Amino acid sequence: MKRLSLADISGITFDIVVVGGGITGASIARDAAMRGLTVALLEKDDFASGTSSRSTKLLHGGLRYLEQYEFKLVREACRERELFLRLAPHLAEIRPFIYLLYRGYPESPLLLNLGLTIYDIFSGNPIQRHHHMLNAKRTLELEPDLNPDQLIGGGWYYDVLTNDARLTVETTKSAGEAGASIGNYLEVVGLVQESGKVHGVEVTDRLTGAQAVIRAKCVINASGVWVDRVRALENGISDLRLRPTKGVHIVVRKSDFPLQHAVFLRSPKDRRVVWPIPALDGDLVYIGTTDTFYEGKPEEVTATQQDIDYLLEVANHTIPDAKLSYGHIVGTWAGLRPLFGAKPGVAASSVSREHEIFVSPGGLVNIAGGKLTTARVMAFQTVDAALRLYGDTFANRHPKPCTTDQKPLCGGDAEGISAAKQTLQSRHIPSAIAQRWLSHYGSNALRLAETVSADPGALQEMGSAAITPAEVRFAVENEMARTVSDFFIRRATVFFWHHDGGLQSADGVAAEMAKLLGWSSAECTRQVQNYRQEVEHNRFTPVSATTIPVAK
Repeated sequence: MKRLSLADISGITFDIVVVGGGITGASIARDAAMRGLTVALLEKDDFASGTSSRSTKLLHGGLRYLEQYEFKLVREACRERELFLRLAPHLAEIRPFIYLLYRGYPESPLLLNLGLTIYDIFSGNPIQRHHHMLNAKRTLELEPDLNPDQLIGGGWYYDVLTNDARLTVETTKSAGEAGASIGNYLEVVGLVQESGKVHGVEVTDRLTGAQAVIRAKCVINASGVWVDRVRALENGISDLRLRPTKGVHIVVRKSDFPLQHAVFLRSPKDRRVVWPIPALDGDLVYIGTTDTFYEGKPEEVTATQQDIDYLLEVANHTIPDAKLSYGHIVGTWAGLRPLFGAKPGVAASSVSREHEIFVSPGGLVNIAGGKLTTARVMAFQTVDAALRLYGDTFANRHPKPCTTDQKPLCGGDAEGISAAKQTLQSRHIPSAIAQRWLSHYGSNALRLAETVSADPGALQEMGSAAITPAEVRFAVENEMARTVSDFFIRRATVFFWHHDGGLQSADGVAAEMAKLLGWSSAECTRQVQNYRQEVEHNRFTPVSATTIPVAK
């Protein structure tokens, strides 16, 4: 995936410019490019640097939205969840969940059984994943450490875990494979406006300082929690349409919090739904999420003491003998939901997750709201809206229909994944590294193996977490990683699952990136320091100086 150069697009007018490189923007760029339109995707930071790497890391139907009668949203999300099992099998792992019932909960066993039956129907009734109800005795046999007090039982059902950052990166790469021009660290600082209409964007390259005007027949604002900020670049637009809510998660060790299945229960404090979930990566459990309105700067969102106390209370209510405290926390993350249409007095957890597409007076197409799971649907609806508004002006006036439900995402070809697995075994790639490559890169693990064949030294582990030079090179050359933080947070994703965020490997990663990006030793030091600060801002217990190398 080649990074878009502002110098290369002088004089070009795109059909569509998409502002925002989260899952929604990436999905829109992929959809439009696959239809044969000319597309540029611009992200002011790194892909998935906002909400799309800070979710609950689920591809799910949204069972809890049934109680708000959002049947359309749940049906749509269930079907999309099933689709991702085909489109990105390396990033979609089916897991059993237990919806716990305690006395005093608003759900009765009868009502829960009805809700799970609807969930099965919306999912297409996969026989091997039908739900069933559990009594208290059976629930405690499955999870003996659960709080037995007032336990009625629960409902056994299935949802899908994912790596949200990797899902966004693979979608972005898929957009590039379809022909989209893509660039991270390209900030839209203005809109080109002529006769009251938007005809392009003014862009600054945050890595080089270069500036350019990119003209387009249609500009789509898919910038998530920054939607209002981009809208405000249009003359005369000052109203706020979004009211973001903050979601926080904490990570603990399974040895401290012995949970074998994901559970769905209510906070003892306010009866909000919270999920403790065994993680895909390592012997860990993550617990989330909070849901509170957020008024600060999106770039500065982090977990607060109040957030952590709330989640620890839930955890210790779930497994009282765990007695979790701050010292047990491996890490945290916080993200913002770009929710639309919050009414005064409505609780943050009750604001609809439905998305909305709306057009400004100048013709800027905006999309806000939605869920990670439904990003593909949001994308084709947004591209359809653009075609209705601007289709007569596009270079290709007879674009193809949407086919994003038919072609796997980059790395998601099932036969390619199987072939890559066999190749890694035949080349004696250590099992921990092979598993990591397959789960993160799918069929593209073969490309990392080819790097090792050409340079056996690229298989040398760098500190912890099975990180190798081959992976660093792939991230820079094929996934547009441009900072150490890009690599650890949104390519390798070890930031979320290691207390030190993988900082044992940071100097080696910076040195490897420096060879490819031409960094000086001073720049390597700055890059490691920036990432160290990112880790420390998301940890509530000190990261040992012995595990964080001091930059020289």
